[in-house]
Amino acid sequence: MSDLILKKYQLHRPRFRGLSLFMTGIFCSCLTSVTAAEAESAPNTAAAALAQLTAANAARAELAANEAKWLIERDRLLALIAATQAEQARLERAATAAETERSEAITATKALDHGNQLQAARAQVAESAARMRVQLQKLAVTLPPGTIATVDEKVTADDLFDAVIRAIDTSERAATTVSVEVVTGQRDGHTEAVKLLRAAGAAAWWVSLDGQDAGIAHMNAGILHLRSSPDRQEKDAIRSALAQAEGRSPPKLVVLPLGNNP
Repeated sequence: MSDLILKKYQLHRPRFRGLSLFMTGIFCSCLTSVTAAEAESAPNTAAAALAQLTAANAARAELAANEAKWLIERDRLLALIAATQAEQARLERAATAAETERSEAITATKALDHGNQLQAARAQVAESAARMRVQLQKLAVTLPPGTIATVDEKVTADDLFDAVIRAIDTSERAATTVSVEVVTGQRDGHTEAVKLLRAAGAAAWWVSLDGQDAGIAHMNAGILHLRSSPDRQEKDAIRSALAQAEGRSPPKLVVLPLGNNP
């Protein structure tokens, strides 16, 4: 029986061997295909990994830059907050000081007003201002026009003292200057407009608007009197001095006449 099986196996062995070789070839072919596919996909996997690493590095760099910017902005905001707090503290101190000064001023005013002292002081100042205004008016009528500034009668009592101080200050400045003004005066009983050359409040000379006549000017009872000079050289000297004062002639020495009031 065993011989029969052995013979049968030997009879069919070439067929089994061919099948075995066929299966082995198929397996090797599949193995070769898989190895080739893996070999082809390896470079693609490495390139993808490199691209992912590059993107990750770029993302980390951008994150670091954004973080640095945020830190800078945070420091700036903190500095701004600190400066604002310092300014607020300074303003609060200033407001406290101002309120303290206000309270002290109110207290001092109440103390001055006690017993009508403040009202008495105000009345004394108003009375002094009224006297000074009268003195300015009296002095103004004795000197050439523009020498003494006067105070308008319409000025109220509350503003009178300030107005008088301004008039005195203006008069002091006028007393140190040489000026030319167009004024009206009396000549031979007639009113005439002339150019007046005034040397502070010491003396004044006049030239007619047409330049034909000139002379000495003086005040009398609040009226400006114009006296024509009889000397031609005196008239020329007055014209020359007025032209120099107006800037129409180069500076040079001239001798101006001085006359007594009639």
